[in-house]
Amino acid sequence: MGNILASGRLASASRVVAYDTELQQKETILDIYTMKEGLYNRDNESWPKDAIFLKVKDQSVSESVITMKEHLQLAGTYGNTMKRGTEEPPQTLSMRTYQDNYAKVIPLPGYGLEKLEADKYKLYDNHKDDVSLWGSEQRGYEIRMSKLETIGTNMAAATSNVFAAVAANINWNPNIFVPTIRIENQPAFSTNRATFTNNICSALMSSGGFGQFMARTLTAQVLEDVSNWALYKRMKKLRIAGLPTGEGYVLTISERQAGLVANPTVAANNLGRLFVAAHNLPQETRQQWKGLIGAYNDILIIVDPRQPTVLAAGSAVPYSLTAGYMLWDSYDDRNRTHANIKDTAFLYGAGDIVHVEGEKTHWIKDSQDYGFREGIGIAGVRGYQLSIFRDAAGNIVCDRGGVLILDLPNGGTQAGYANVTILT
Repeated sequence: MGNILASGRLASASRVVAYDTELQQKETILDIYTMKEGLYNRDNESWPKDAIFLKVKDQSVSESVITMKEHLQLAGTYGNTMKRGTEEPPQTLSMRTYQDNYAKVIPLPGYGLEKLEADKYKLYDNHKDDVSLWGSEQRGYEIRMSKLETIGTNMAAATSNVFAAVAANINWNPNIFVPTIRIENQPAFSTNRATFTNNICSALMSSGGFGQFMARTLTAQVLEDVSNWALYKRMKKLRIAGLPTGEGYVLTISERQAGLVANPTVAANNLGRLFVAAHNLPQETRQQWKGLIGAYNDILIIVDPRQPTVLAAGSAVPYSLTAGYMLWDSYDDRNRTHANIKDTAFLYGAGDIVHVEGEKTHWIKDSQDYGFREGIGIAGVRGYQLSIFRDAAGNIVCDRGGVLILDLPNGGTQAGYANVTILT
């Protein structure tokens, strides 16, 4: 009996390339900054005590002023001392707030062959979702930059409408903490960025240099020093359920620094059982703070996989210090492979970041050639900046948080550390 002949394939000229039934997308790192915002009340200059963000909703211009009243600071009268002439008038601090435009747009075919081919993948339907994701990542970028360098990205850009007004204010966070340096001797703030950079780098040099040291990671000793430093600086505390006094601070750390905090076999003076894991904290606290891993003393610890870095360079004054950020999607500009890279951690108190939003994010659209090609995207008007006030004499008052500069021995890879006795 003969074999059945194999059926012939369709002629190559008649074949078509089939499309996937589902468009594949790369995984992205989501942002932690989804916590609630408090509102600034202009009627009594009051600030929220349970939120790290202070939102100003009624600003319709590029630049405005908000005010804070200070507490009484002078002695009263005692015995039969005459009271007239000893009155203490109210003292206020003021801060200028700014906002500017931001937008992100993508092309969209309206009709024709380009649209037909893209529709097979639903390519542009998915691309619209990318715009929303970009918006979330951009917001996080602005927040982190305002925390580390005082002014958010859209306003710090040279093309910004308010750049001329804010350029002189773009500087490092006034409250910089370097481990192993005495609390009273932390880097002195200067309104001159170059001078402040030299002070920060000099502190790093005096505590061992630009290399990597376990003593400058988040050990229990360092966290105790940070808590005492915050008290020394009179930083405004947040209301946080589950902390010993019901008040404290929020500390965001990188995922690599988190390994040093939570793993009891990594380094001497680790937290051990002094660390309160997230599942032992109240439900309301776990729900409010995304990325929460636990608490130590009066500090709530959150992991931020987009935590910025700083890169120090130079052997003597003048030094340089460059911020590195995780930008959009997988665009990582943090130079983590550099031998001198420094990790950061952000200490937040009440109302630490001011958020002005004159125009909420909304969709925008443009069309050309009778709709043959369209552009769609998002736009809005907002500004993120650090809470920095000035008194009547022009002096800086910044008392709602700070930035820790930390080391990452072995790039934060724990397999390179020697195990030690677990603290209990």
